[in-house]
Amino acid sequence: MNQLFNEKQFNFTKIVSEEQIMNLDNIDKDDIIAVNVSPIEYCHSLLLPQRCKRLPQIITKYSLFKAIELFSLSSSPYLRMAFNSLCAHASVNHLHWHLYYLNWRMLLEYIDLEEYAGPVQILEKYPAKGFCIKYSNVQNMDDFVNWAFLIVNYLQNTEIAHNVYITRGKLSIAEEYKDIRIYIWVRKSMTGVKNINAFNPAAPELFGHLSIKSEETYKNITEEHVMRILRDVTEVTFSSIVAEIKRLIEYAE
Repeated sequence: MNQLFNEKQFNFTKIVSEEQIMNLDNIDKDDIIAVNVSPIEYCHSLLLPQRCKRLPQIITKYSLFKAIELFSLSSSPYLRMAFNSLCAHASVNHLHWHLYYLNWRMLLEYIDLEEYAGPVQILEKYPAKGFCIKYSNVQNMDDFVNWAFLIVNYLQNTEIAHNVYITRGKLSIAEEYKDIRIYIWVRKSMTGVKNINAFNPAAPELFGHLSIKSEETYKNITEEHVMRILRDVTEVTFSSIVAEIKRLIEYAE
């Protein structure tokens, strides 16, 4: 998982200017938004934090802060952001976040969460169990980023594959989108996942946004089949790490 950046492989320093949408008011113009040439949804683009530092696909606290900061600038309830680690369907080993619009109400915007430790809650009543931090449970953006990074950094240091998804949230199903949720899933490495022909279980798929590979599969896939895939990808790894993450959070409080 912790592979070094390889200049000889494709990386985002090689993208042409026409694919660069904007820079984010950074003095050295090193934080940019770029076109995703393989989009899965409307306005699918890439946040490339500190692009010219040639960082591998490992979340830094700075990149997480920039992702949340950018996300907070939008008033749209449909903006989503996602991160796939290496061994969890990242296709390029150069630090990047996905952002796109998904114009559908999604279960994980309002699903009930279980109390766990500190401001971190557990996504329990869902096939892909995981961790969740809600902005409404913390004091400010720094706390929001710090608690999420505490978990992610542990996973990176212990080389556990993971996916992260950021979405607007509701305090209840009937309310407006007044919250932000960060979901973190630990999961099997791609090399340990059974042969999956229906879809690749990356961050959007764990969230419930499925990109089905063929029309035939789309017509025949069932909810039960999707649930089996999500459980297979996440269940064992989550169970093996949930107690240790709780100790980590309690120690940090």
